[in-house]
Amino acid sequence: MKGSLTKRTKIIIAVVTVIVIAAIAGGLGYHFTHKKDTNQGTQNNGSIPNGSKGAYTNPDIPINVDLKIQSNSSYTRSFWGLAYTPLNVQFPWCGDTQDEVIEDLKILYQLTPRIRIYGVDCRQFEYIMNGINALNIRMGVIPTIWVDNNQTTYDRQHDTFFQVTERYGWDNIIGVSVGNEAIYRKEITAEELQRRVKEVRDRITKAGHPEIPVFSTDIEQLDKILDMSDILFDNVHPFFAGTRVEDASSWTFKYFQENDVAVAAKVGKKAVISEVGWPTGGAPDRGAIASVGNLQILLDNFVCEANKRKVPNFFFEIFDEPWKIIFNEPRETMWGVFSDKKQLKAGLTLPNCPLPAFGQGSTSLFE
Repeated sequence: MKGSLTKRTKIIIAVVTVIVIAAIAGGLGYHFTHKKDTNQGTQNNGSIPNGSKGAYTNPDIPINVDLKIQSNSSYTRSFWGLAYTPLNVQFPWCGDTQDEVIEDLKILYQLTPRIRIYGVDCRQFEYIMNGINALNIRMGVIPTIWVDNNQTTYDRQHDTFFQVTERYGWDNIIGVSVGNEAIYRKEITAEELQRRVKEVRDRITKAGHPEIPVFSTDIEQLDKILDMSDILFDNVHPFFAGTRVEDASSWTFKYFQENDVAVAAKVGKKAVISEVGWPTGGAPDRGAIASVGNLQILLDNFVCEANKRKVPNFFFEIFDEPWKIIFNEPRETMWGVFSDKKQLKAGLTLPNCPLPAFGQGSTSLFE
């Protein structure tokens, strides 16, 4: 989707370049940044875990919130997956807390079996893994080891990722992304990215988990991305294609089938929609109008149909991200189904086509 993302990406490239230059000057790296549970709740019968700790939790991380998940009757576990970024995880300005992540997980667990995150800085990955264990739940997690044009960023995130998995185990890890659109941002060559993907894959295999897919996400040089990746992970945004929301769901399925599924199948691989969503505010993109009402239309037309078709996808995204105003693009802050205050946006009704909890039918990216 190169053409449809041009305006958005130009803004991001310009801002990231400025930040990276400042970070290098200050000696900083920039980032946008077990034991299986046998007492999981299932959305289908209304049961919710009771908060007993069934796996390792870090005694050095204080937890000051109730670990009981209060069932919300308006929530159903209907999203195949959700994109999630905790608040305040932009290195080095870290401000996230374990308690806040636990409160996020209480919502996420009732909406989806799987989440993907965009980095591991600011302890976000550890807080997620520790929070899952503290709540005594299971969720599939795809962490990203962020890649930009600063080697320090990659080294820091690479080391953090393996430190966290060594401590908390691999039971919840269903994939690992090495970078996100780094080639498109012209921050790394395909050859260097391939080296890093291989480095991560080799270490995961050495740790005893060759079944975990390792990949990168990009919209440039997809032939090389597919070659280096175990699966094809593609951000498919009908909004940036300028599609009318009434056509957005069918456009997404068609684009994904023709450009991802069919291409990956030729080399014996599978594909995943790594992002799909609709902003609730900001400027239009041709026929695509940002609004809460239009997000509702996409939710109604896409989510349950994707489940019916067994199309693996991560809806973008669970919460608004107000920090992205630094890109001078208000639209970038308003992709959440929920506000940054953790409230379902007024006027939205969540889809109702429940999936089983992770480990109780949902066990991977494709099941």
